[in-house]
Amino acid sequence: MSRELLQGVPNGVQLPRSGPAEPPVDDLDLVERLRRRDAGAYRMLYNRHARYLAGVVFRLLGGDHELEDVVQESFVDAVEGIRHLEHAGRLRPWLVTIAVRKVNRVLLARRRRKKLATGFALVAPKSHYPTQELSADELRRALDVLAPELRIPWVLGRVEQLELAEVARACSVSVATAKRRIAAAEQSIRRWFDAR
Repeated sequence: MSRELLQGVPNGVQLPRSGPAEPPVDDLDLVERLRRRDAGAYRMLYNRHARYLAGVVFRLLGGDHELEDVVQESFVDAVEGIRHLEHAGRLRPWLVTIAVRKVNRVLLARRRRKKLATGFALVAPKSHYPTQELSADELRRALDVLAPELRIPWVLGRVEQLELAEVARACSVSVATAKRRIAAAEQSIRRWFDAR
């Protein structure tokens, strides 16, 4: 695969080398091939959707060491659960839903680690001052303080520009809840910037 095709893939997500060009296959046929456990369909699924999914995960997590793992695990889960996909024409949104659930777990684990670290900092000797990471990306910092249930719908709606119904599906909530969470995230982000 040429280097130009790999440009812009976040954090080194690599696409597999492909063999001879295959005739175009739409997502409906691709899903059927995946359900039949066609080995070529696995490569085709990844080649077709990895870059997009990596971009979504990148915008949710940032340039993160866990990005590639989330993308890879999302594809593994998709292949294992392909029989549960009800509408083959909604393959990409279904993949995004899988990835969002994985991102949510990563963000929740991150918050737990941060709380634990804060707790340790309270009992640490006063002579020890941990270094603080500073980021140039103000928005990323504002997003980092948001709870995952606010951050994920906001990024999907405002950055990825998914329709509200798709945001709701990806987050496994109602449209009204997705809308409320996006609004709450915007208020929190505004307050964060105002406090600066």
